[in-house]
Amino acid sequence: MKRKLRLGLLGTGVAARTLYLPAFARLGDRIEVLACASRHRENAAGYARLAGIPVVARDARELFSLPHLDAVFISLPIHLQPRYVLSALAAGKAVLSEKPLAPNLPAGRRLVAAAGRYSSPWLIAENYAFLPELDRLRSWLHQGRLGEVRLVEVRQVTWMDRRNPYFNTAWRARPRHLGGFVLDGGVHLAHVVRRLFGMPVELKRLTAAFATDLPPIDTAVAVLRFPGGAVGTWTSCFSARDPGPLLRVLGSRGNAELHRDRVVRRTAGGRETTYRSGVDSYEAQLRHFADVVLDGAPPAFTPADGLADLTLIASICGRGALPRPAPR
Repeated sequence: MKRKLRLGLLGTGVAARTLYLPAFARLGDRIEVLACASRHRENAAGYARLAGIPVVARDARELFSLPHLDAVFISLPIHLQPRYVLSALAAGKAVLSEKPLAPNLPAGRRLVAAAGRYSSPWLIAENYAFLPELDRLRSWLHQGRLGEVRLVEVRQVTWMDRRNPYFNTAWRARPRHLGGFVLDGGVHLAHVVRRLFGMPVELKRLTAAFATDLPPIDTAVAVLRFPGGAVGTWTSCFSARDPGPLLRVLGSRGNAELHRDRVVRRTAGGRETTYRSGVDSYEAQLRHFADVVLDGAPPAFTPADGLADLTLIASICGRGALPRPAPR
């Protein structure tokens, strides 16, 4: 029987409660959450009662100093992440930290460079990297099921208001990270795009701020050109409604759509194939983190990957440029 990862949690906000608490409950065979801490001790104490966590640390320093912990999961506001990632690594802990890895591209570059001094594993919690539906779409592309890819359409259109718990977090209402919700949510699709088609070689963008309570922008539109020759569009908008797919791929032999819970392929003749895995990607990424820390498994998603995703979404938000393609 495999040993359990002894984990500490820093940050007990909305994501920790709605996304990770259910995943921890299903991972009892592989992960023990033995301690937690938060910027507000009463929040950490409440989370500990919900999750059955035995130790509530006073602060991050005390959490990182606990000798019985193998690793820490840092789920803090984006602008605070770099500081605590480096502190945890300096304390000798393996680290899983939330996406995006930093509030902007310069901070991300500094963080990745500084983290290179430490030997403990550091992974980024990009749950889309663990979607079997994404792997299935990638296999269809590699097998030529869609033929030559011509068009890629990325759409993240969500109505964000006070009925959404993420709207009500203070640090999102007054963001100290680039792009607001466009960056925070869009980094997931940046990973999808890069994983399927590579980093775009050309990008032109427009941004807008329609909703005053979604600073600094709530909308970004871009046109893209990919290394394989396909062209694409990117639409992020958090002040409109659209129940459509996150991604559409149009090829010479068929099309495909990626939804949050399924991927669909349609042939030129109209035949439809749907794949649903039923896998919880948050649970999958936490189990993978345990495999990396305890068994030395190769990381499926590295800080370099997280920095590349940040590079793409920062470019779409209007800050930063894409890396230059390597000469042929």
